[in-house]
Amino acid sequence: MKKLVWFWAALLCVSLWNCSDDENPASEGQKEEVVISFEGELSASDTFYLASKGEADGYYQKTTFSDPQALVSFSHYFSDWGFGGGFTYTNGTDVTTPGYTNLSAIIGAGKNGSVYLTGNTNEYTPARITNLQPGKYRFKGAWVTNTTYDYLAIKDGNDGGSGLVTKFETGDSEKTGDWFKLTAIGHTSNETDTIHFYLADFRDGNSRILDTWQWFDWSELADADYITFEMSSSDTGDFGMNTPSYFCMDGITLQEN
Repeated sequence: MKKLVWFWAALLCVSLWNCSDDENPASEGQKEEVVISFEGELSASDTFYLASKGEADGYYQKTTFSDPQALVSFSHYFSDWGFGGGFTYTNGTDVTTPGYTNLSAIIGAGKNGSVYLTGNTNEYTPARITNLQPGKYRFKGAWVTNTTYDYLAIKDGNDGGSGLVTKFETGDSEKTGDWFKLTAIGHTSNETDTIHFYLADFRDGNSRILDTWQWFDWSELADADYITFEMSSSDTGDFGMNTPSYFCMDGITLQEN
């Protein structure tokens, strides 16, 4: 009888050990992840970061800012009238007002809190994120969505008064229908890698405008020294893209090398 008791006790121990191992995998080999956050960096509601000084660059002043942990830096363009391009961080909640002065995400909040990034990028004010600790971390990805500004331009043809934008229309194939695309370009030495993310897609019978936070995987750009962003749209004119070149980003994630 004693032998039988010891047998079942031993069997129970082995079973518990196996369950514990499945539910709590060994930490060895796991990579640390860090999520960039600006939560608590703005003292007032419905506002955004604007630098006080920078280097003259065309119509704007140019500088950079970094996250509180100094892991990444962001390009930042500004002038007397406000934010001009690159990135800023904001806690905007306005999901109804059209126009470039509204830097709010269409969701009116960040993915991980109230503060998130808004980007505006073109050849004159490129949006750029630089890895400040490449020896320790690599890029993993970020959450992205539309601004209220570009969302209303795409949905209603209303960008606050320029009269240039047109409401997106659905097409019946991959080659017809409107679209709005964010492109991330990873720069490492003399090499570049490019990945795309559609913020709006009206091709092939779709009529989707992103109005939630969605994950943008940067694994193909993981080892980049820095990432620049470009935007493109089916709505273009004589002077380039008519769709506002704005987007929102939150929860930029770095992974330990």
